[in-house]
Order: sequence, then structure tokens, then C-alpha cells
Amino acid sequence: MAPSSPADAADAGALTPFVFERAAIRGAIAALGPASRAILAAHDYPPAVARSLGELLAAATLLAATLKLDGSLVVQMRGEGPLRLLVVECTGALELRATAQWTPAAVAGLGDDASLAALAGNRNAARLVITLDPRGGNLYQGIVELTGESIAASLEHYLDVSEQLPSRLVLGVEDGAASGLILQRLPASASDEEDLWSGALARLPAAAAVLRGHADKPLELLPRLFGEQDVRVFEPRAVRFRCKCSRARAENALRIAGLDEVEAALAADGRVEVTCEYCGRRYVFDPAAAVALFAPPPGAAH
Repeated sequence: MAPSSPADAADAGALTPFVFERAAIRGAIAALGPASRAILAAHDYPPAVARSLGELLAAATLLAATLKLDGSLVVQMRGEGPLRLLVVECTGALELRATAQWTPAAVAGLGDDASLAALAGNRNAARLVITLDPRGGNLYQGIVELTGESIAASLEHYLDVSEQLPSRLVLGVEDGAASGLILQRLPASASDEEDLWSGALARLPAAAAVLRGHADKPLELLPRLFGEQDVRVFEPRAVRFRCKCSRARAENALRIAGLDEVEAALAADGRVEVTCEYCGRRYVFDPAAAVALFAPPPGAAH
């Protein structure tokens, strides 16, 4: 049995799908709440980094749900600026983990309200990488330039081009609680539904404020946003923080590092420690346990 992770003690967030009954329009609301708070609390993220990572958590959850993925979805932002990397992994079961790499002094210099574009640095070099790893299928990877100032704008461009689904996202983070809404116009949409789509889009600028107080109450939120539409709401799905790290994986990491590096760490500290970059869990090995990892298996030829 894998060791428990912070997800086991945390309440779940929720993802709630919905459809317009009179138009080929679908959507979903993500209210990550305790799940995103637990993920963001795993490391001492600066406010601007935490906000961008929280938005990416909500976006990845919404994408995974629309793709009906049996496997995992990994969304990465790679840049050359103070924020070098954001990574969010979401499984088909809506289990999340995430991490980031940044330069503390440079991020602090940009201020707490720095945009993703500012954090990522050279926009021409910054990329969003979307990787689909279906269980038993072929891995697929899509790469899109960082468009505009936001994760939402970049992923909208990706969905418009790659999936050919006109899509709009609204993402937000408040006190560590990430939330989001996605709206998509499906291929079966008729030309006479253009007004319905345009009307729905016109309500989205107000969605960010509505999400802040009602993301976890979709039955209240949707009428406030699309009151004139006949919207069918489906059962919510639980969203959890669950890391894949384990002592066995930490042992493999030490084997890959090699005996020389392990012995150097033992000489310096008297122990070897492996820290999960996602959840922050520490795996500590005393000298006997660390060196034993490199012993030949019983019965092996010498």
C-alpha cells in the first residue's frame, strides 16, 4: 500500500459539469477549495507564483474533465524569466499534484500582483505544454505559445486550434482556493445558436466576481450567470490532492544518483534525505539503509 499523502486528510474540491438544453454549449465549474489550499501549502510559494499555480490547477481540472481522460494530463508552463516552470498533473479521477520552480529575489522584485507574462519573462520563449498520457494508449503532446497575459487566454487558443472547440475560461484564486469555469461551443452547434453563444460570452466578464463567492455552489452560481438559459447541471465529481511519491520511488532516485553521491551526502550529514518536489514529503535514509540500496541482490554472482 502506498503511503498516505496530504490528500487523505484534506476535504475534496468539486468539478460540476453542465449543458445548455437549448444549444450545443457545455461547460463546467471547478471549485478546488481544500485541494488547492493543500497543494499550495506544500511549499512556500510567493503570492504571484501561488496565484499562477492555482489558476493552472483549476485550468488543468477543467481540461481533464472535458477530455474524459483515462490516464493523466500534465500542463506545464516553461519560461526564461523569474518563474521557470509550473507543472500540474491531473488524472482521469481528478487527482491533482503540482509544483513550480522560481528565482525568489527576481519574483519578489516583480511584486505580488505580477502577471504570468511578467513572471515567465521572454514571451517569445515561454510555452504552455499540454501532455496527454492515456492508460494503454499513445502519449500526445501539444505546445502553444503564451498568449496574452494569462493562462486562460493561452489555453483558449490551444483549444480553439487543437480541438477546434471555441472555448472560454475564467480562472481565479482567493486565499488559496482556486476556481474556474469553462464554456465550450460544440461542433453540432447550429448557426441560429450564434446569439445564444454570444449572449453567454457576454456574461463571462462578471463570472470572476461571482466565482469568488459561489464556485462551490453551482446551483446558485449558474442562474446568476445564465439565468435566461435552460441549464442542466450534472452531479459534481470530487477533486483531490494526491501525490504519487513513495519510499520506493525515493529509493530509485538514490540509485539513479549513484553510490558516490549518496556516500558524499552521508559524509556531510550522516544521512540522506529525498524531498518530493510536489508535496514536500521527506524520505530520510540512515547510512545502513542508504548503502543497502546498492548491495547486490541475494544469490547474485560476485
